[in-house]
Amino acid sequence: MIQYKLSNALALFATGILAGTFFYATFNVLPTFWEVRTDIHLSFRVALMRHNALNMQLLMATGVIATTWFGWTIRQQKFPRIFAFSAIALTIATLLITRLGNIPINLEVKTWLPTAPPINWLAIMKTWDFYHSLRTVTAIGSFLMVLIASFSNKPNS
Repeated sequence: MIQYKLSNALALFATGILAGTFFYATFNVLPTFWEVRTDIHLSFRVALMRHNALNMQLLMATGVIATTWFGWTIRQQKFPRIFAFSAIALTIATLLITRLGNIPINLEVKTWLPTAPPINWLAIMKTWDFYHSLRTVTAIGSFLMVLIASFSNKPNS
């Protein structure tokens, strides 16, 4: 019972924080970037990358570990297990989208001069935004799957 409660709490926390962080960035931070001059936009993106790099990777790794642990604790219950394992898959998808989509672009953007970005900088940033939108959807989906698994589970007393 204690393993279920701890794994459930950690899975809810990790996936909820991750989904909330990406949701906030999608609907508050990114629109703000697009309202300022290019040099400010790029300077702030790079500054944000410095602050987010380790935190976000740790949060995504925690999400994968937590959802896996939670899925393991309810593996005997068919209905909750389906949702828990869907959460694992969506959290891994979030991590892969970030690692294979956003991070390579971040590394490229860090090499630019904010006052003289490459001619195709706008297309590159729109691609980054697309990957970010995908990972926002997968992160929210993972959180919802953990919620559904939590409410459909009948833990042993």
